Amino acid sequence: MTRTLFALSAATAVLSFISASLAEPAVLGVSFRKEVRRDLTHLNRLARRQKSITASIENADLLYLINVTIGTPPQPFGLQLDTGSSDIWVPATSADVCRQDPQSCSLFGAFNPNASSSFVDIAPGQFQISYVDNSGVTGDYINETFAIGKTTIKQQTMGLAAQSNRALGIMGIGLDSGESIAASGVEYPNVIAQMKLEGYINTMAYSLWLNDLDSNDGSILFGGVDTSKFHGSLISVPIQPDTESQAITSFTVVLSSFSVQNSSRNAQYSQTNLAVPVILDSGTSLTYLPDQYAMAILGGVGATNDPNYGYTVPCSLGSTAATFNFTFGGPTGPTIVVGINEFVVPIVTQDGSVPTLQDGSAACNFGINPAGSSPNLFGDTFLRSAYVVYDLENNQIGLANTDFNATGSSVTEFADSAIPGASAAATTLVVTQTFSGHPLATQTQASGTGMVTGVASATFNLGTPGATSKAAAVLALGPPKVEMALVAAGLVAVMSFAFGGSLVLLL
Repeated sequence: MTRTLFALSAATAVLSFISASLAEPAVLGVSFRKEVRRDLTHLNRLARRQKSITASIENADLLYLINVTIGTPPQPFGLQLDTGSSDIWVPATSADVCRQDPQSCSLFGAFNPNASSSFVDIAPGQFQISYVDNSGVTGDYINETFAIGKTTIKQQTMGLAAQSNRALGIMGIGLDSGESIAASGVEYPNVIAQMKLEGYINTMAYSLWLNDLDSNDGSILFGGVDTSKFHGSLISVPIQPDTESQAITSFTVVLSSFSVQNSSRNAQYSQTNLAVPVILDSGTSLTYLPDQYAMAILGGVGATNDPNYGYTVPCSLGSTAATFNFTFGGPTGPTIVVGINEFVVPIVTQDGSVPTLQDGSAACNFGINPAGSSPNLFGDTFLRSAYVVYDLENNQIGLANTDFNATGSSVTEFADSAIPGASAAATTLVVTQTFSGHPLATQTQASGTGMVTGVASATFNLGTPGATSKAAAVLALGPPKVEMALVAAGLVAVMSFAFGGSLVLLL
């Protein structure tokens, strides 16, 4: 198997180099809008822009999904977009999970190798990956035609799941060193590497703009930075290495301080002079902090730990004018301001009902939880307030405060070793990531219905419900202003897109 994957990587690199040499720059662009639907098949409205791609995004319930096809003729899939892992995998039609949950496999897609003329099974039984949320997959490494919008990658290496406890496949867009097989000393060009090898981008890098919880649009831009999507300065910090290997295997940065402020900008809780490793991970729904900090915050906001629903708060907490302020890489590093509304998440119950607190008011989940023995993860409840540039080649993360609901576009390509337009934090802070593996802590449906058990009282003075976190975020950040989102019911974004040139833009 090792020789097979090495040979595959070499052959792919040669073919990709030829393809890249023949590629011509393109400059095209359109506006876009997400449509709130649950089906995946309609997401084929595409437009191309300056070595870039635009496409629709769909807003539904819990995850970020991307629309792709695999095989010849193409078989459609909706895959979870995950910065915290590096492999693509999909369930086979014969997988155990598709026998147990055929409806989900039909919705998100399952691959039938017998129906594809381009299918090659290169390593039977050798694919294996597990995640922090206890989901796991085993199966084969395969080579297949992988199409994203109108662009087709030939012989993309990916996993085909035979055994899995989840029906939804994953498109990992992390580092090659984070691939499940990397621990054995073997790596292959994952989809980000293939984009560069085939000439679609100049640098293995992308920018993520999730937009707010209530929005119908957002984007991911491969190979460049869109300066219209953020306010203030874009500041870069170094990605931190893994403790054991000293290699860069995850998007770990240093959290150096944070505070909780009310509408008057009075700190209700703060921690300074920290050096906490945190992973920026779009495949994680919530934010997970070291236990001592998470429990202090949960107590401060008056969260109740319910056995069915987890940490719950009154949904009205989201309308208070409080903010969380996170600084990375030391005093000169970027500070991201997150309205408390982004951490107040509607509960999705099995029967569709809204659980209540003992006083009859609606209950919501709180989007900060203790990490326990798992890694510290900054997931979607944080990432929606940040414009994040992932530079996989130069091991840098760029961070700025997002411009919610921005409608313009001003794209700059990567041209050298620096993130375009970013200043580097003057930091000496260094940590090592003790966790190795694949985070993916995905929020799922709550197991209960009815009333939340227990009562808790808040100790933070966050303000009176009815004010908005948008106003508080503007005060906390100062000019230029940043808007904060109002709470909306759940989130899933489904992305479909096509390729062209040195930038790839997913909208």
